[in-house]
Amino acid sequence: MHIAILTDFPAVTYANGPSLATQALKRYLEARGHRVTLVGPKPRAGDAQAPEGSVLLEAVDFRAHDGVRLPFAWPPEVFENSQKFDVIHSHATSLLMHWAPAMRVLHGIPSVSTNTIYLPSFAQHVLPEALYKVGFLRERLASFAPAVEASFTRTYNAGDGLIVQCSGLERYWRQYGLEVPLHVIPRPIDPVVFDAPLGDDPFPAHFAKGGRIVSVGRHAREKDIHKLLHAFRDDVLPAVPEASLTLVGDGMEHRRLVRLAHELGVQDRVDFPGEKAHKELRHYYGHADIFGYASLSETYGQVISEALWCGVPVVALDDEMGVAFQVEDGVDGLLVPPGAGELAALGKSLASLLRDPSRRQAMGDRAAVRARQRVSPDAIYARYEQAYAAAIAHRDAHPPEAFSIFRKASWRRLAERHLVPWTTLQTLAVTLGAFREGAKSYTVPKGAHLDALPETNVQPQEKVATPMRAPHPHTHGRPHAPHRPHVRPVRDPYPSHLPDRHIAI
Repeated sequence: MHIAILTDFPAVTYANGPSLATQALKRYLEARGHRVTLVGPKPRAGDAQAPEGSVLLEAVDFRAHDGVRLPFAWPPEVFENSQKFDVIHSHATSLLMHWAPAMRVLHGIPSVSTNTIYLPSFAQHVLPEALYKVGFLRERLASFAPAVEASFTRTYNAGDGLIVQCSGLERYWRQYGLEVPLHVIPRPIDPVVFDAPLGDDPFPAHFAKGGRIVSVGRHAREKDIHKLLHAFRDDVLPAVPEASLTLVGDGMEHRRLVRLAHELGVQDRVDFPGEKAHKELRHYYGHADIFGYASLSETYGQVISEALWCGVPVVALDDEMGVAFQVEDGVDGLLVPPGAGELAALGKSLASLLRDPSRRQAMGDRAAVRARQRVSPDAIYARYEQAYAAAIAHRDAHPPEAFSIFRKASWRRLAERHLVPWTTLQTLAVTLGAFREGAKSYTVPKGAHLDALPETNVQPQEKVATPMRAPHPHTHGRPHAPHRPHVRPVRDPYPSHLPDRHIAI
């Protein structure tokens, strides 16, 4: 099967969950015998370039989100089907998603989309800092979210299926009138990275084991990392003076977060190691005690899945969406109700788990087992193939309206349903993003490169048995790694010459 993957990240220069998931999707589908072509925005000159044969659209930078370029419906040849796609999988968050149903109209290609953004909790964050402080403006912008989501629903209904990553989003999109087949498929974990042997301890030497809280993610406003800092100062340190907080990542809010740590007086107990190679995250998880998270904007939260896979219990705000879909309160982590008193409750939950190593270890063991049951790659990619087959069957049962290049009515429908909304909303997004001053405080490093696609297909290699986490200081060196189901290892997809700090999440 020849699969076109529509993505906002055909080449990864500043990575996040969707971008790394797209690269892994391409790699594993090819390993399963499919031909895969990426379709997305043309990278800037000097940045990492897309794989040869990719279909690239003209694009402009989106200042409100590091490393993102927003593509437009140009040049015309991107709407040809010279590569003869069998199915299109839209993994795009931007209005690029309209390319898939447009190709369905023009060429009858079935398409399935993956939803990767929850707009009600994200929309307000495109405002510049000065305007974001004005509550009325935040509320006003958030009020537009339902109209935009309704537009997205029409786009999804113009295709042949929608993939969501948690059950909460299944209910959400049905309420908006989604009619096409809907599939709940979480993102898989890449065992190449997260079943690798546990390496050296990356934490500062004075951050004692047994008190380590780690959080991984883009330092962006919508991630609410400042809440972790406040909870850590107010309720964790008073109860557990030896506790530490490590915030892995970088982004537009990085400098503000560093300043906040100093203002709160916790700079000696908080570490900001910056961007780290994706494959290095395994060592941060493996040597940590708890994973802390405060974001309420996740459609999934890949870092949650990674931490659980590595046997680290999670303490997070209960978003009733992506995070809550993965963490079962009291089983493999603790979920804190958001709202009044949330910071105190978050801090007290973190502290209580730090003070109870036996409970923490039991939660971590269950986390590793449950994660392998939920997101093992072979099972997840098989479900993607089932979604593609369902999309083809839906296209056959609901073929597109006949399109004639000689009829004005055909062109009018295509423009009204896809080309005009694409251009209009994309232009609005670019305009709003242009006022974000974050680009002044954070710039994607020059020469940043990540090619997560190996030159050769995924190949089996000898499986190395290794504990998922470092042994707790009170277990006398005995690792508590539960039995893990066999996962076929694959070749390390990361070039050995890659500068590690240039792979962010």
